[in-house]
Amino acid sequence: MRTHKHFLTLFILDYLPLFFVTFLIQIFFFGTLFFIKGIWFKEYLYFSFLTAFVLFIYVIIRFYYRGRVYEKLLLSSDHLNDYFIHDARGHYEKQFNVMIDRLIHSNGQQKIQYQKEKQLQKVLIYRFVHQMKTPVSVLKLMAENRIDEADFKMVDDNLNTIQYHLNQMLTIYKLEDFKSDFIAEKVNLNTICKECINNLKDYFISFQIYPKLEIDEDIHVYSDPKWLKLVIHQLLTNAIKYSHNGQSVKITHHDKEGNSVLCIIDEGIGIHEAELKKIFELFYVGMNGRNNADSSGIGLYMARTITEYLGHDIAVHSQLDKGTTVYIVF
Repeated sequence: MRTHKHFLTLFILDYLPLFFVTFLIQIFFFGTLFFIKGIWFKEYLYFSFLTAFVLFIYVIIRFYYRGRVYEKLLLSSDHLNDYFIHDARGHYEKQFNVMIDRLIHSNGQQKIQYQKEKQLQKVLIYRFVHQMKTPVSVLKLMAENRIDEADFKMVDDNLNTIQYHLNQMLTIYKLEDFKSDFIAEKVNLNTICKECINNLKDYFISFQIYPKLEIDEDIHVYSDPKWLKLVIHQLLTNAIKYSHNGQSVKITHHDKEGNSVLCIIDEGIGIHEAELKKIFELFYVGMNGRNNADSSGIGLYMARTITEYLGHDIAVHSQLDKGTTVYIVF
């Protein structure tokens, strides 16, 4: 009802100048006749009323054939199809539909072209990453054979950084295919966390960090195991990266208000309170991250994006020099 009032107001404002000009012309025309021929005032009112009546009928007809265009002009929609006028009443509305049809066609062509370019970009990225992984793996194997030497230890560390960023690049491109690749099922939380720890075994050993898994074996949640594992892997990687040698990373579970909550707790350097609101933003790197060559500002963004897709909540509590706790609420 409110929209109808608005488009009716717009229509009236559009035709108001026509009434005003007509009124001025009548005053001038009949005033001149009255001055020259002495036309009677009753005749002046009669012809004025007749002119106003004809003009009113004209505007009503125009409103019938054009009124819905004004309604569409006030519409706020992201879908061009919503602007299409069904059962167009006249040439004006038909031409408006032609314009919308052209916009829909043009928009469709742009989307198709964008999807083609996006797909090509994705193929090139995948191809580049996989081609890079082979020589990196070879170099890493060579470095590991001479890991006792300081220079080769540095080479191995830098190769780990390259592998980390290549994997993140692949993951962020896979996010676009998430909805078509999402399967929710009953997941054993202990098992999936244990798999993530085993996958990061070399990383834990390299940083001399000790994982502690404190989740009962009968705890289950509903999620996509593949994507959930990616989130936990990322959070564990961060916990290791920002901890000191000899510290531990604890993975626990508790129930809160009927929800299962997974906690990943480290004893590391913590996060500045002012940065906590920004850590999930894409490419945001905090003060600690700027001192770490592995930080890209992508990992936590992916973790939040994936958990949102999965229907889970993620939150972080941290204190400087006391550690960080990340919560995933199922």
